[in-house]
Formats: sequence, C-alpha cells, structure tokens
Amino acid sequence: MAEHNNPNANAEERTIRLASIVSVDIVGFSTMSERDQRNAARKVEALRTRIDATAQKHGGRLFNTAGDGFMLEFASAGSALGAIQDILDKRSKGEPQLRVGAHVGDVVVTATSDLLGHGVNVAARLQELAEPGSALVSAEFRSMARSSPTAAFQSRGQKPLDNMEQRVQTFEILSKRQKFARASRKVGGMAMALAVFGVGAYFSPIAWRYAQPLLQQQAAQQTADAATPQTSLEALAPEVIPVTYAPGHAFRDCDNCPEMVVLSGGLFTMGSPANEAGRARDEGPQREVSIRPFAIGKYEVTFAQWDACLAGGGCNGYSPADGGWGRGERPVTNVSWDDAQAYLDWLNAQAGGLRYRLASEAEWEYAARAGAVGAYAYGPRVTATQATFRARQTTPVGAHEANAFALFDMHGNVGEWVEDCYAANYDIAPVDGAAVQADNCQRRVYRGGGFADREPVLRAAARQSARPGQRAQGLGFRVARALD
Repeated sequence: MAEHNNPNANAEERTIRLASIVSVDIVGFSTMSERDQRNAARKVEALRTRIDATAQKHGGRLFNTAGDGFMLEFASAGSALGAIQDILDKRSKGEPQLRVGAHVGDVVVTATSDLLGHGVNVAARLQELAEPGSALVSAEFRSMARSSPTAAFQSRGQKPLDNMEQRVQTFEILSKRQKFARASRKVGGMAMALAVFGVGAYFSPIAWRYAQPLLQQQAAQQTADAATPQTSLEALAPEVIPVTYAPGHAFRDCDNCPEMVVLSGGLFTMGSPANEAGRARDEGPQREVSIRPFAIGKYEVTFAQWDACLAGGGCNGYSPADGGWGRGERPVTNVSWDDAQAYLDWLNAQAGGLRYRLASEAEWEYAARAGAVGAYAYGPRVTATQATFRARQTTPVGAHEANAFALFDMHGNVGEWVEDCYAANYDIAPVDGAAVQADNCQRRVYRGGGFADREPVLRAAARQSARPGQRAQGLGFRVARALD
C-alpha cells in the first residue's frame, strides 16, 4: 500500500494511448429530476444498461458515468460509429433524448482504468454543442470512420470549444431518417428526369412532324452560306476551351490570373519525424491528413501580377519595394498576409467570383512534398541548382527545376504565406486539410523559406510565423483555388 502514496509510482501506472471517445448526454435531465426524481433514476439506470450493452456489442466499454451522461471508449472510430448509430437510432419508447459528441485523440489511462486528457475533453465539448437527438464529431473521427459502409456525415463547420484556443472542424453523423431523406431526394431527382424523358419520348413523333420542315429549311440555308465566302462573328470570336480538372492540368482563368496546376489530393503524412535534421518542436506530432483535390499556383505570385492588380485599382494601392533587383517575373516581396488577402479580393473579382485563396498549411505541405517522404521534394538534401537559398536576392520564378507536381520554387526564393493561424503543434489541427483558424489570430504561418535562409528552413515540414500585417523582404505568397 505504501507505494501508492508515491507520486512516481502513480505516474508509472498511467499510460497514454490513442482512443475513440464517445460522450453521451441526457437532454433535460435536470428538469426530469425535478419533476420526479425516482422515475428519472429508473430511466437513467435503464439507459445506462442499454448504452453499456451497446458499447460492449461494438467492442467498447463504459468507463465513466455522471448524473446526466456517460463516457465510452472504443479502439476504433468505426466501432464507435456503429455504437453511436445504435444508441441514437434504437431509442426505446419513453426514453429521454440524447446528444452525442465523439473524437479520436490521445488519452491518459489512470490506475483505476478511468480516462483523462485532451481526447476526452474534445468529445465532451462536442457533445455540449450537439443538437438533441444528434451526434457531432471531430474531423479526426470522421476521417477514421468514413470508410465504414454505414458512415454518412454532413459538415457543420468550424466550432469554438470552451477552454480551447482553436476551432474544431465538426461533422454531424446522419441518422437513418436523414440518410433516408437524402436518398429520397436523389431518387426523386432520378424519377423526375425519367418522367421528363418519358414525356419527350411520347411526344417526339409529333414534335418531329412539325420540326422536320424547319430543319430542312435550315439545312438549305447552311448550304447556301457555305457557298458564299464570308467572315462570321463566330470565326472572329476566341476559341473557348473548357477547363478540365484532371490532375496535372495547368490553366488560367483570366489573362492576369496566375497559372494554376490541378492536384489530385489524397492522404499524406504531415509533419516531420523526430530524427529529421533541423526539425523544430512545432512540426508535430506527425499525422495522416486527407487532402481534397484543389489547384495551386505553378509559380509564386510575381511583381508583374501584383502590378497588374495595382493598375486595376486593387491591392489597396500598395506598391511594394523590389530591393533594386527588378520586378517583372521575380516573386513579389515585402507583402504581408493582409496584403495577400487584398490581392485575392482583386483576383476573385477579375476571375468572376472564383474561389481563389491562400493554401492551408496542409495543402501547402502536400504540394511541396509532391509525393516524397524526405525533408525536401528532391530527397534528403537540397542544392543551389534546385532552389534559391543562402543568396543575396531572389531569382525569377521558375529558374530551377519543378517538383513532381510541376510546381516551381516550393523550396526557397521567398517564404509563402498560407491561410492558417499559427499553433504551436498539430494536436488539434484538422485532418481534412482545412486551415487552422482562431477568432483573434496574432500570428499567421508562412512556409518554404526565403532566398537568405539556410537549408533546414526550406524543408517541406518547416514552419515560420509572423504578424498578419508584417512586411519583410523575404516574404511573398502563391495562390490556391477550389475546384468546386
């Protein structure tokens, strides 16, 4: 017994593991207890028995019970998803409504097999935000559970959680009723299309009888026109080439728009391993991130493109200094994160409201790695023939070889602003590639390293940050664009 009074002994008995945590809350428990305490206790006990049995059925366990809620642990998000669906969809008659929150994260296991830590806290905070009869889960949970054949989620956006600085990307698990409604809408749309097709098929012989003389007259006119040489407006019009979003395809939305390259997206490991030379603490923990297809600038935004924004009345009238190195195709420098947002506003107006933006940190690192797992897209080292670094000035964009995604200067030349608010680690960063946001963001992230930096700063995982309004000679940006 004496060793249990030793704080070091208690510390040794605690382990840390990754777990899927489900927090279940009884809606209106206080009111129910005030009206009839004995009846409320019977309902809670019956509910506890059902939830405990459901958790065991799906390979989980009930590890904590409060007066109005239950905490469950599962080894996988898929198992937790099955239990949540059973808990919500198989509610018995007279059972009080529930709301559920779920998260996948690290937990501390105490000597009594209770669980503590960030993973438990996030699940509990999500449960507090859930609507009665629904389940709200984190992006980490959705990412790991989405392969389940019964999984169906709907985005609920980024939510602020109590006592946490960063917002969490959230998703609602669709119930059987909601999935049925979604399927019904699809079936209804198909039925409408078939009905239109059927009506067209029925009336087509009649329509053909009336249309045939008109078609013959049009054909005769086209034959006469072909015999008479003339220049038509159609011939003078520029050829319209539809944009195809196949991976690797390059395109521009307007003459002054940056050239974009389509990336296919997919899963990749973000962050650096502990043994990578030059690694900083804020580059972890490593985690798997899912990236949706998107487009990103083939080059860093140039002075020529910035000056086009100025000439068009945009960019807040700000003309950044070029250091005496020249403008043109050199990357624009001395621009802040706020300045980049002003350029994006002008660019979106030029391109007809298309969704140009800065890349998220995850998207940027995915693009910089270009499928490689080393410190750089070219392997464990980078050379002066592959990037501009330890130099006195920038070089024109595209002066070095492209990476495997046909992107230039992802390492070196200028540091590139990304959308994210800086956080000291990836503990609660989204795993769906979204940017980290905060209501009062003091610092924004930039990536890639600049012309004056040393090699470690150029690594794909390396992170730097500055105030959103800060302008510096080594700071520029490239743009990203959504495809939907």
